[in-house]
Amino acid sequence: MKIGALIAVIIVSATAMNGLSQDSAALTGNVERGKTLFTATLKCASCHGTTAVSGSPRLVPMRRSQAEFIAFVQKPTVNAMPAFADQSPQALADVYAYIKSVPVPSPPPVQNIPILNDVLKTIP
Repeated sequence: MKIGALIAVIIVSATAMNGLSQDSAALTGNVERGKTLFTATLKCASCHGTTAVSGSPRLVPMRRSQAEFIAFVQKPTVNAMPAFADQSPQALADVYAYIKSVPVPSPPPVQNIPILNDVLKTIP
């Protein structure tokens, strides 16, 4: 009986969490509001750079889905990241939309990286 109750709790919890992910995935973010939240309100830029391209870790290109991003930002799995559990999924969808709107920078040409050129010159 206890095992059956435990299984029921696990199924209900998984179903509820799956519903939250689907709800978060269905949100449409506002890029301009997301930029304001990212740079000024939540101060994400202080660690990730104003365009999320620099800093640590870099957020562009974004490798998480919107639902994964929202879940992580609300309850991070790393100590260096502060939790933003008080932020609504919509606010975080706006931040996600801003990050996704930032173009992925192209790497510089090899000839523009002096140390790499020096290393390449040593290879016969």
